[in-house]
Amino acid sequence: MIPRARLVCPALRWRRGSFKSERTKIEQALAAGVGGFILFGGTRAAVTALTSALRDTAGRPLLLGSDFERGPGQQVRGLTELPPPAALGYLNDLDATYACGQITGVEARAVGLNWIFAPVCDLDIEPRNPIVQTRSFGADPAAVGRHAAAWVRGCQEHGVMACAKHYPGHGRTTTDSHAGLPVVEATEAELKQSFAEAKRQGHALIVGADAFFTCKRNRIVALAERHLLLRFCHNPKV
Repeated sequence: MIPRARLVCPALRWRRGSFKSERTKIEQALAAGVGGFILFGGTRAAVTALTSALRDTAGRPLLLGSDFERGPGQQVRGLTELPPPAALGYLNDLDATYACGQITGVEARAVGLNWIFAPVCDLDIEPRNPIVQTRSFGADPAAVGRHAAAWVRGCQEHGVMACAKHYPGHGRTTTDSHAGLPVVEATEAELKQSFAEAKRQGHALIVGADAFFTCKRNRIVALAERHLLLRFCHNPKV
C-alpha cells in the first residue's frame, strides 16, 4: 500500500547560503515516504547537487518542483529570469510565450527539477486584488487560455510537468489567501474559462485556490480543492 505521505511535498528553503538547515526535515520526510519536495532559492550548483542527493537517498522517483512563474531565475541564481506573464500577455506573441515555457522546462530539467508551479491562469480583473496582478497574462479569458496553453506546451515538451494555477481562479479575490480566506461569487462557467484551454493541452496538474467560491447557478458554497476542482478535472467535455 502506498503511504499517504506520498501526497505531501515539504518546502526546502535556501538559508544563509545553503540548504544545510533542511537536513533534519529531509531525513524525516524521506523516512515518512513523502512524494517529493518544493525548492525555494539556491544557486544552480546547489540545486543540482540537492536534487541529485534527494533522489539517491530516496532510492525512488520524487516530484521535485519550484515556482518558476517568471522563469527559472526567479528562484535559482544562475538560471534565466524571464518577463512576468503580464508582459507576455501585453506582447500577445504566443511564440514568445511558448519559448518562455521551453526555456523554463529545459533549465528546470538541467538542475534536476521535474515539476513547475506555473503558469498562472488567473484573470487580472479585480483592481483590489492583492496577489495576482502581473502574475496574470491579462483580463481576457480566451487570451489568457491561449498563452497558458502555449506555455504549458513549451514546458512539457521537455519532460517537465507544468501546473495550471490557481483553479478556479484567484483573480476575483480581494484578500491574499496566504493571510485570509477570500470569498468569490461567480458562476461555475465564469470560474473555469481561462483554465479550460490549459487543460486541453494536457497539463499535468492543477493547483486550487485557497478560497470559498459561491456558484450562483448551483447555489452552493464549495472549497475549490474539493467540489469544483474535482468536477473540472474529471469532466471530459472541458
